[in-house]
Amino acid sequence: MQETKICPYPGLRPFTEEESIFFKGRDLHIQQIIAQLEEKKFVMLTGASGDGKSSVVYAGVIPNVRAGFFKAKFNKWVFVDFRPERSPLKNMAGALAKHHGLEQEKVEKRLTSGFSSLLEVYKSSKYYLDMESEQYISADEKAKKELKRKAANLFILVDQFEEFYTNIENFSQGKPTLDAQLVVNIFLETAKIALEKKLPVYIIFTMRSDFIGQCAAFRGLPEYIGYSQFFVPRLKRREIYQVIEDPAKMSGNNISRRLLEI
Repeated sequence: MQETKICPYPGLRPFTEEESIFFKGRDLHIQQIIAQLEEKKFVMLTGASGDGKSSVVYAGVIPNVRAGFFKAKFNKWVFVDFRPERSPLKNMAGALAKHHGLEQEKVEKRLTSGFSSLLEVYKSSKYYLDMESEQYISADEKAKKELKRKAANLFILVDQFEEFYTNIENFSQGKPTLDAQLVVNIFLETAKIALEKKLPVYIIFTMRSDFIGQCAAFRGLPEYIGYSQFFVPRLKRREIYQVIEDPAKMSGNNISRRLLEI
């Protein structure tokens, strides 16, 4: 039986969660992002093109969250991720519907009902547990454990947020469309309420840093970026060695030290 060769380097595309074992050199940054997300419920993750913003979340933050390296109310998680592309509202509704077992059209319609609509979708799902409700308070310890076992925190990733600006369907003549502004408003309101009410909902945007100036077009967004932004730094030499050398070793290969020094 021929042994299957594994390539630990994905090339220009981002690392996936399944490839997290090969994602190296960002341990400190992952810890910093998680700490910021725990505290503020929202992080705008920015960096230069090709600096690995998506990889940091998919192959770094999310696997660490799954592994329990995140202080949250429940042990289980629901991960919802999407890219805005040309239809941010539709894509957002599709991602929520998929992970909550709902019909996309109904979710999309519900999202247009108000800025707190995303939280309403979560609260009406099987994953939400109101620990101040009469049902929970009056339950015995065994029942409380079962209720908590079924509940889940909600993690939302809006990857490549710059697509709000690069597609004319979302942004035209320096102004966002109504749907684009609605989606951004929903997320900002969700983050605000989650922080105030201590709800287990967490949001990450990834965006190329050269679009920071255009964020002023969305009401309320610059204030949130100022409140909770994380700029993905360039890797230091030691971290670059880890990125190159460690995946090779894990796949049964070796990298010449002379090559590393180039």
